[in-house]
Amino acid sequence: MFIPIIFGVSDKRHPLAHGVRHRCRVCAMETPHHLVEVRRQLALFFIPVWRWNKRLILVCNVCGNAEPISPEEAQVIRGPARQGPHATNSV
Repeated sequence: MFIPIIFGVSDKRHPLAHGVRHRCRVCAMETPHHLVEVRRQLALFFIPVWRWNKRLILVCNVCGNAEPISPEEAQVIRGPARQGPHATNSV
């Protein structure tokens, strides 16, 4: 008896911040960038079972350049009031 097992490895992107002003190193323009968290994930029968390799990248809106940044830089970009992806700034 043969039971097929369907699995795959892919990158899952989760947007953290939109419209962050930053100077791109490729096109040299200061434009809005997107801060994105990327994790590699293993899926079994299309259900994610394991995630690893968390990376933070800043994506340029003009040229599409994806530049990796450190968690400290991401915290500065997002601001001190933002702790999670769905946190709100209540002032």
